[in-house]
Amino acid sequence: MIKLLELLSIEFSPEATAATIGTKRDRLIKKITGNNDPYRELKHHSNIQALKMLPEAREFVKGCRKNYERFKAACILSILGNLIEFDIIGHEFDFKKLNRLFANTELTIDDTRGIYDLLRHSKNVVLLADNAEEIVFDTVLIEEIHRIGASVTVAVKEEPALNDATLTDADEVGLRKIAEVITTGTDTLGLLMEEASAELKRRIRNCDVLVVKGMANYETLSDERMSVPMAFLLMAKCDPISIDLGVKKGSAVAKLVKPS
Repeated sequence: MIKLLELLSIEFSPEATAATIGTKRDRLIKKITGNNDPYRELKHHSNIQALKMLPEAREFVKGCRKNYERFKAACILSILGNLIEFDIIGHEFDFKKLNRLFANTELTIDDTRGIYDLLRHSKNVVLLADNAEEIVFDTVLIEEIHRIGASVTVAVKEEPALNDATLTDADEVGLRKIAEVITTGTDTLGLLMEEASAELKRRIRNCDVLVVKGMANYETLSDERMSVPMAFLLMAKCDPISIDLGVKKGSAVAKLVKPS
């Protein structure tokens, strides 16, 4: 606790981002405790629970007749997967409630039509993954992007960061069977571009659409000047993100940001 308080006394300022401080906090905890992946057991259990729900999730999408409706349903599934997160103040998650939300979730910000139209003219898509268990539902979205006609590269974390997806999680849920999987080259919360690998930066530069999952990725990339369109898919689970998006906490968001 003393080391963490020392870290905050140095790093905390009006200009600081939570993702940057959180990354340094987690690296310090790993160094002191010697535990490089404190969420490993919890991620493994949650991956198994999410995989059990995958057949029902696929049926939800197949129930839509039109291609755009299928895509929107897959986006909703992917966004609902973002609910599977731990240790957020005021946010609790229960797998038993998730399947009830499939057909009962409305998007507060709904740019899915614009995202779909972009994907129809795209060849290469990069998806920045967020939480481990969440990537199970991302597989349904990836399958729909393939149906539209684009290939997908998924970027997971190089090293553990909270319950974010790593290569271990990608293999555990079979992600490499349907998409190319690379790493961000780092263990940052969200994606701090200054620490991203040269390979990921190259992939992003050359892609047609960047699909960005989760709050931390939104926090770190929403103010970045990117050369490609970004499709942010997330649940607004905390007050700062909700305020920034102009939505109520607990809202489902599909927000398209095009290069200026």
